[in-house]
Amino acid sequence: MRTCNNHQHWHNQPLRLTEEEKQNPFLVFREFFECFHLNDVRDQLWDWLVEVVSSPNSISSEPLERSNHFYLYEKMEALIEACYVMKNRQPPPLLNEEDTPVVPI
Repeated sequence: MRTCNNHQHWHNQPLRLTEEEKQNPFLVFREFFECFHLNDVRDQLWDWLVEVVSSPNSISSEPLERSNHFYLYEKMEALIEACYVMKNRQPPPLLNEEDTPVVPI
């Protein structure tokens, strides 16, 4: 499992994507939604949020911190839904990864 990397030069750079995924992010969308259903992702995100804001000795003891977690949750959910929409707009998957068109970024 990878961990958070706090190197200053990588703050606004993808850390988890392979070179192939950087060239074609739709590969990530396809793999993600092959593994997880949209509603299951929502449920998991909600469970994480509830755990973060309601657990004893939580990292979110201050009201502003809790509010920030709710805001992040809402934005993460919207981001995942946008990825879902984009993935479903992509043409049907081709037979192999080499034939997948590269989407310019």
